[in-house]
Amino acid sequence: AQASTTVWQPAYSDYSPQWAFGYGLGYSSIAYSSVAVSSSILEPNSSIEVSVTATNNGPYAQKETVMLFTSQPYHFGIAAENNRLRKFTKISLDVGQTKEIKFTLAADDLAFWNGDLKHGIQADAPVTLQINPYTLHNTTTTISLNT
Repeated sequence: AQASTTVWQPAYSDYSPQWAFGYGLGYSSIAYSSVAVSSSILEPNSSIEVSVTATNNGPYAQKETVMLFTSQPYHFGIAAENNRLRKFTKISLDVGQTKEIKFTLAADDLAFWNGDLKHGIQADAPVTLQINPYTLHNTTTTISLNT
C-alpha cells in the first residue's frame, strides 16, 4: 500500500542523508578535476565551452553520468533556483582511463521566465557552474554573465 504522506526536503534544509545522491550506483571510484571554461565572461548571443576531466581510479569499468548545473544568486522578479540542470552526458570509463568531457553553454541556456511572463537573461550577475552537485564528486567554478 502507498503511504498517505509525502515527505519532501528542500535543497536548503539542514537534512543530511546518510548517503550522497548517486552513492552506491557503481563499484569504482570516479575522480573529477577542476572545471575549466574557455572564457570566464559569457556575453549575450555567445557561448563558452565548459570542460572537466574524469578518471576511473577504481578496480572496475564504470558508466558515469556527468551533469552540468548552474545557479545564480538572484533573478529580477522571481526567486532564483538553487541548481538547474543545463547539460548532461553519460560516459564509459575503463579502469585507469581518463576522459575529458566538454559542454557548450550558451547565454540563452541561462534564460528564464520572470514574474511578468517575460523571457530573458539575468545579466551582470555571477553564475556558478557545478559538475555533479549533491554527489561526492561535486566540482565548481564561477563565471560572469554580462550584458
